[in-house]
Amino acid sequence: MSRIQVLADLHGRNLVVRLLCEELGEVLPIEEQGYRLIHLYDIVMACRQRPLGLSALVRVVGRLDKGSRHMVNVRNAVFDMTVLPFWPSEVRHTVITLLREVNVEDVDEVYRAVAGPTAPRLPPNSDYLDAFSLLETLNARPDGLPKPLVFIEHLAARARPEVALELHRWAGVQGERLGLADELRAVRHDIRDAKAPIARHRRSNGFLVFSLQRVGNSGDRFELVHWRQLGMQDGWYPMRVAEHVGDLESVKRAVADLVVYIEGHWADFDPSYHVEFVLSAEMLNLDVDQWSWETDSEGVPQPLGCRYPVVVRSLERMGKRQYHREWRARWKELTAQLDDTGALAEESTCWGRDDGQAGLRRLTAAFDRCSSAVSLVLSSPPRADSPGREQIAVGLRAGVPVVLWHRDRCDAEFAELARALLHDGDRRGLLERVRLARTVAFARGPDGGHPAQALTVLCDDPDRMIVPLHPRAPEGASAA
Repeated sequence: MSRIQVLADLHGRNLVVRLLCEELGEVLPIEEQGYRLIHLYDIVMACRQRPLGLSALVRVVGRLDKGSRHMVNVRNAVFDMTVLPFWPSEVRHTVITLLREVNVEDVDEVYRAVAGPTAPRLPPNSDYLDAFSLLETLNARPDGLPKPLVFIEHLAARARPEVALELHRWAGVQGERLGLADELRAVRHDIRDAKAPIARHRRSNGFLVFSLQRVGNSGDRFELVHWRQLGMQDGWYPMRVAEHVGDLESVKRAVADLVVYIEGHWADFDPSYHVEFVLSAEMLNLDVDQWSWETDSEGVPQPLGCRYPVVVRSLERMGKRQYHREWRARWKELTAQLDDTGALAEESTCWGRDDGQAGLRRLTAAFDRCSSAVSLVLSSPPRADSPGREQIAVGLRAGVPVVLWHRDRCDAEFAELARALLHDGDRRGLLERVRLARTVAFARGPDGGHPAQALTVLCDDPDRMIVPLHPRAPEGASAA
């Protein structure tokens, strides 16, 4: 390369570096260097550490040097050095997207374990994308496995459960395509022996969060947005994965399709599911727990609320930070009480009364007096024309995390059920008691009159918000 005329002077080499940066779409870490051989060495090494870097170097220099004998020699040398790509560009794009969801602190350690002691060193401050790209420039292992594939398996052993599942699936497909499925399984087995198995995440919590809002002027069309996350060990960074716009019946089908998909997607992890609907005030009385969890099941459709703990959450409160301090304090109190006995103290529940503004003032004062008040039972559904709408507004402003009501009539039978759910402690937990009550109501049938058939539970965790509606993990954190 030192004999190519355009590379002989500093100006020409700097031009090549600028063109390389444009070609590769990134700023290359090449310092300007007056010594020609050192400068050329830095250029070649920077290109060699990128899967398409050497090919880009040949193209750029070739445009400036039209077919000289020295350029032909460089082209032949690069051809001998270039590793053929392991996978098509669209396949690579898929795994690069997945890698952006990974939070790995020991990148250099993993890279060295995969690359081997004679491989080029990973530059300082490199991340897993840099390591993956550098591994793509290396030859495969003696068993034929591409080193980037082994790297993915190491990352999967350290990643969040849902991301790990996707990484394993991607690697498995590539292993099958390359005829190296047995070799890949052997590597996976070795990694699991060396690390805590991924099964350690079994029985973690799986969260499915749906947001439903009206769109358009007709009033009969809705936008459904879906977030999901498996496990909470790294915090709350849910993955926004689906949108659907349509009438209410199509929304119900979309919810069922997503639930069925997630059941299969997370089956290996056997999580404890939590299904939540974030709704505006006008939609809180929607019977989401009675929607079917399957669209093509034979026999009697099973409601979501019988299969999973289904709750609603307040969209408005998520967006009003002035209520969050008390909300967090009462949530902490709620979890402390439930962790202690599995139930709430009776004095921790306030009961709405249908006595106008005087009742609302007394309810507001009750929450102001009692910081341990963490639940509210409405005297009527929170429809626009009923006292329940104003009662729940008082509770949400006060930071109350749990609210119960009957969607049709909050009568004495419902009050008895609410009292039992909140205060009759057992180790099954509040939401599991709610699910079992809905199951009893389902068994009795639509004419059985069980109050749990129209029971709505608002249970709102301030540590798992989705407003703003496009949550993003901080740099270096992962989102599943």
